[in-house]
Amino acid sequence: MVRMIAGRLIERTTEEEAGVIVVNPTVTWNPSASAVQITLKDWNRGFELGTLLNWTALDAEISLVEPYEGRFCCKLNATDSKITQTFDSPFPVNGIWTFRFKARSAAGTGAVKPIINYTDGTSSEGGAIVPADEWVEIDMLRRDMKAGKIVSGIAIESADGELYIDAVSLVMATEIVTGAVEVSQATPENLQGEMIARPMGYEMDGYPLKGSVATSATEWRTVVTPPASGCEYTPPANYKFMLAKILVSCASDVLYRLRWNGTVFSAAEVFVTGGFPFTDWFPWGYKKMWGDGERTFELQVRAPTAADEETCYAEIVGEHVKWAFNV
Repeated sequence: MVRMIAGRLIERTTEEEAGVIVVNPTVTWNPSASAVQITLKDWNRGFELGTLLNWTALDAEISLVEPYEGRFCCKLNATDSKITQTFDSPFPVNGIWTFRFKARSAAGTGAVKPIINYTDGTSSEGGAIVPADEWVEIDMLRRDMKAGKIVSGIAIESADGELYIDAVSLVMATEIVTGAVEVSQATPENLQGEMIARPMGYEMDGYPLKGSVATSATEWRTVVTPPASGCEYTPPANYKFMLAKILVSCASDVLYRLRWNGTVFSAAEVFVTGGFPFTDWFPWGYKKMWGDGERTFELQVRAPTAADEETCYAEIVGEHVKWAFNV
């Protein structure tokens, strides 16, 4: 399963210790407190390997002619020449801030086409004029990409003439999402202290609260199963609801997020690979939702693409407890 982690990198560990989640990540890009460049494998973004390793080339070659930086750059030999890279681990558009590279024309004015490819076979394309013998920066921004899509790779194509390309990068917005890792969790018996999911309060109906909903690629939907409330909960007045665990399962890829009183509070939209039940444990006190009998907690899901639309099943574990205004 693939999880989007916000704000920190989970380090590799193999020991099962009490209170420790066991994580065996394959980090596909490097998170940080600020915008960073993807380190998707050794992707040879500056062509400093002296080859086009990790790139698929169509009428393109390595060049030593006045690179932007380092010793090498890439030359697109003619209109429609192209270099393409397919990533080992696709990731949602949500995490992309900018697709950026340097380009210049070999002679006369040329044009270049940056391309983002998606797992469903579609793509987003940009375009820019490239002046003669002068390096310019080409940017393709997140707003130029298709929301809800999963990025499978990038390409750079000559739309007109011989071009030189160098310093290719993807720059991330870490406040949106900052990492993709494969995770496996310790059994609940190995989780202690703050990691234990407390039972539902005795006044709550059902333990845990379960539901399902048909996902949509165009809108977020709250997990419900009428006439029951499903994975939404409205704590009574003078009670606080504390979320402890979430379980999400869908035959296709799905995104989920958390809302309280109509406002999203989850740090990131969490991407779950289809066919793998995903459990997320929250520290006790992760989110104290102060109840007034009207405000509601919701678990919402959405399909990344129309092809992923499917019924999503989920459940939540938590507790509501008495609270005072001075607590």
